[in-house]
Amino acid sequence: MEYLVTIQIDGEDVPCGRLFQNVRHGEETTTFSYDPSYLRRPNAFGLCPDMPLGPGTFHSRGLRQLRALEDCMPDRWGRNLLLRAERNAASRESRTERTLFETDMLVGVSDYTRQGAIRLWDSSSNAALAQGSFGVPREVNLPQLLDAADLAARDLDADVRDLVAAGSSLGGARPKASARSESGDLLIAKFPKSTEDVVDDVCAWEHVCLRLMSNCGISVPASRLIRIGGRAVLLLRRFDRSRDRRVPYVSGLTAVQGDDGSRYSYLELAEYIEDTGANPERDLHELWKRALFSCVVGNTDNHLRNYGFLHTKSGWALSPAFDVNPTPGNGEKYLATSLDFDRPEADARLAIEMADYFRVGEAQMREYLSTMAGSVGRWAAFARADGISEASIRHMRSCFEGGIESLERCLAYQDSSS
Repeated sequence: MEYLVTIQIDGEDVPCGRLFQNVRHGEETTTFSYDPSYLRRPNAFGLCPDMPLGPGTFHSRGLRQLRALEDCMPDRWGRNLLLRAERNAASRESRTERTLFETDMLVGVSDYTRQGAIRLWDSSSNAALAQGSFGVPREVNLPQLLDAADLAARDLDADVRDLVAAGSSLGGARPKASARSESGDLLIAKFPKSTEDVVDDVCAWEHVCLRLMSNCGISVPASRLIRIGGRAVLLLRRFDRSRDRRVPYVSGLTAVQGDDGSRYSYLELAEYIEDTGANPERDLHELWKRALFSCVVGNTDNHLRNYGFLHTKSGWALSPAFDVNPTPGNGEKYLATSLDFDRPEADARLAIEMADYFRVGEAQMREYLSTMAGSVGRWAAFARADGISEASIRHMRSCFEGGIESLERCLAYQDSSS
């Protein structure tokens, strides 16, 4: 199969290359090459580090070596929806279930909600795959989608077509869907799992973290928390959209040319920012503050797909923060992405030791530490404002209080050594 690939630049879908899929003996291989007309454009840019601008062909098994395209694919939740939709369709149509390869997943998700600015088109008809915004529900339809997600978790034969239209393009393992706000903004709605204990309230605690980070001066997407039948649903405005325009995006994992399941360091993201950043000093400071915050709240699932970059006219800029969750307890915690290569501990002291690599000076460090200690100190007030139960607050208390203590120790050390 052959597909035309475009990238949206300043609201224009610009043909940038062609993707070819070949399946032989149950193995998928793909190739991509840039279009010569794209290479001649003065505003052309490479889609990702391992697909640099230039003539020639990039080869891959599946999409693993075409990481800019892999970033547009659904993660575990979306893949499961597509696989179940195909199984259900095969049953309804009394046919053999098709094997869905990575390219099939890529072109099978909603074009309207696909992550980033890459679009795929049928090379013979010039029709976008899979086009249309009709499947994106309004915010008022979220209760029905939450019910559908719960049913899908309980019943493997449940009809998931509405969820496929609304949620298959999104990354991550937790149930979620796309939605449109009343003002027309494209949103991500993150749902609680059907098996989630009331004391967990995961979506609400994520919202608390986003509010705390915003108070620390860390960039976060616009967000709201709503409750449906008492259960928290987190609404996030898509930062890879600017009204009807799409913004090019790559994940942190793609930026460092990494592979899922391997361990990486913030230093590798810092190197990418130094090399390609639109504003390296700003983004290095921002990245350091996010690393420090992850240490403070025990955000241990900080793998590199939970970081991203948006393309600007000046280069790649760190995207707003997302998927930040506290870990209960005050024991030893380990980060998925460590501050340096050898020490994965979620320890604020490591952030202090590594500050020079992020261009953070002594005075700035003290300011950031003080601001974060004051902001995180409001965690319980923010939790109560979000309707989190007192039992859940008690469950999380040692996490946040321990984090505040670590910041205060770091401040005391800085004062004593100055």
